Amino acid sequence: MKKHTLENTSFYYGLLTAAGLIAFFFLMRLTGWIHIYELRALNYVFVFSGIFMAIKSFKQHNRNSFAYFNGLGVGIATSAIALFIFSAFVIIYLLIDVNFMNELKQFEYFGPYLNPFISGVVILFEGTFSGILTSFILMQYYKYSHLKEMEKPIP
Repeated sequence: MKKHTLENTSFYYGLLTAAGLIAFFFLMRLTGWIHIYELRALNYVFVFSGIFMAIKSFKQHNRNSFAYFNGLGVGIATSAIALFIFSAFVIIYLLIDVNFMNELKQFEYFGPYLNPFISGVVILFEGTFSGILTSFILMQYYKYSHLKEMEKPIP
């Protein structure tokens, strides 16, 4: 990554996060654990990690201009990019694998109303809103650590 702007940092870590989510999806699918709902909560680990690394990287490369809203923007943009890519992947996957879509319709609570597009939109909104909340929480930590670094002892 050459230039460490808000956009470049968000895009880079958004791609990494999306790759992690897609790899985890295939791992769950191959092991047959895709129907264990509790394991889907581990997707949050990937989202949290991606946002954490993005804000940390942005802060390290922009020490003089690091501000609260810039860090918050990096986190939100990272999660939005990652979840947009992942939800597009899920839509395409469900259009291709009709058997898996039928399994979801059979076992999900709102199964009869599900289609690939609704599934993708739900993933997009659910993940993006959890990303917004995660960005806000992480920026409370980085806000404190940034202020602590700027404090200088009185001679």
